[in-house]
Amino acid sequence: MNTEAMMQVALFRFRCISPVLAEPGRVQNEYFRMLAAQEHDVPHYGRRKYAVSTFKGWLKFYLADGFDALMPSTRSDEGASRRVPPEVVELIRHRWELSEHLTVRLLYDQLLAEGKLGEPPACYNTLVRVLHREKLLPRPTRTDTRKRFETAEFGELWLCDFMHGPQALVDRSSRKAILCAIIADHTRLIVGYSFHVHETISALTSVLKGAIQAYGIPKRFYVDNGPAFSCDLLARACAHAGISLIHSRPYDAPSRGKIERWFRTVRESFLPHIVGTLTLDELNQAFHAWLTDQYHHQVHSGIDQRPVDRYNASTGRIHLRRVSAQELDNFFLVRHERIVNHDATVSFKGKIYEVPAAYIRQRIEIRHPVDAPDDLALFDNGVQMCKLKLVNARENARTFCPKTEPTTVSFADRKVTP
Repeated sequence: MNTEAMMQVALFRFRCISPVLAEPGRVQNEYFRMLAAQEHDVPHYGRRKYAVSTFKGWLKFYLADGFDALMPSTRSDEGASRRVPPEVVELIRHRWELSEHLTVRLLYDQLLAEGKLGEPPACYNTLVRVLHREKLLPRPTRTDTRKRFETAEFGELWLCDFMHGPQALVDRSSRKAILCAIIADHTRLIVGYSFHVHETISALTSVLKGAIQAYGIPKRFYVDNGPAFSCDLLARACAHAGISLIHSRPYDAPSRGKIERWFRTVRESFLPHIVGTLTLDELNQAFHAWLTDQYHHQVHSGIDQRPVDRYNASTGRIHLRRVSAQELDNFFLVRHERIVNHDATVSFKGKIYEVPAAYIRQRIEIRHPVDAPDDLALFDNGVQMCKLKLVNARENARTFCPKTEPTTVSFADRKVTP
């Protein structure tokens, strides 16, 4: 398994445990039991099911050693199949359907006594997984219902989404402005916001980085399943920052009711005051003024307080985790792999960059901010080694050419032709 495949597996494992990173053990156990009853599309491995203990193990490894602990290790018996043979699966199905009083334990004891479970024999849990995979065991039905909720303090839950807004002038052309906003569940404070012309991870990154820099790192980040929220970059950034990334169920907008209701307030209270077509910068300035002068200082019907008052009260009771600007930038770096050419260069997006000669013919990792693809840096085992610069062929030519001393010839040595 190559590095990219291992990274995809680690991101899948983080997405599984992410929604309950900040939850108590009882909630974690219920959530993992729900996941264990489902089939998962796992990168590199395909469709699989996992036991509750497996999800608990991933959570334990992540809390102890971080994101790198979720990377899969190479099996000692790689290449050898550990699955129950198809003929045994058919035998299991036949016996299970033949007797409605047969229990899993009794079936396992029968197969073990007959030597049908291989050598060494498959364990009891393997038989249970086979029965689940063949849909021979009933699945529990959903019993959860939607209830009104509110977190106890600021920073415990942030909700984020995009809203299509008015037309705006961008480079003298009219484009639809799209608002990306983050609302804090406890205070209803808008911690991050900006109008862009694209609903992309780049727009989301700029808003989320600004929110974290201003208000600290939240415990949970609740989003939908759009492309910007489902990309590996956001999952990796949340993994390194220790944020529980939670995705709502597909087409379940009511579960994000607070931010959806706030978007309605924007349409009713802010957009009617926009006269004519503004530039994108003017639209963001007007929105900032409305947010700071009106929304944050008006009593919110959902909390019977002004958002700014509830925020000030909450921050006085809690400690917000903050990071430096450099560390925050490192959370949101886009990663690429390249093999260094014989002339100590790599090609990236049609441009040639210089690399230290020690990395010639080696596979290297280069990273850059999502909004600055030209700001490349070389990383070795997760440590930044240097910034990459574009090749300057003329400067390299001066360095390559040997220096020669000028030759002095006297007038007497010259041959003069009459």
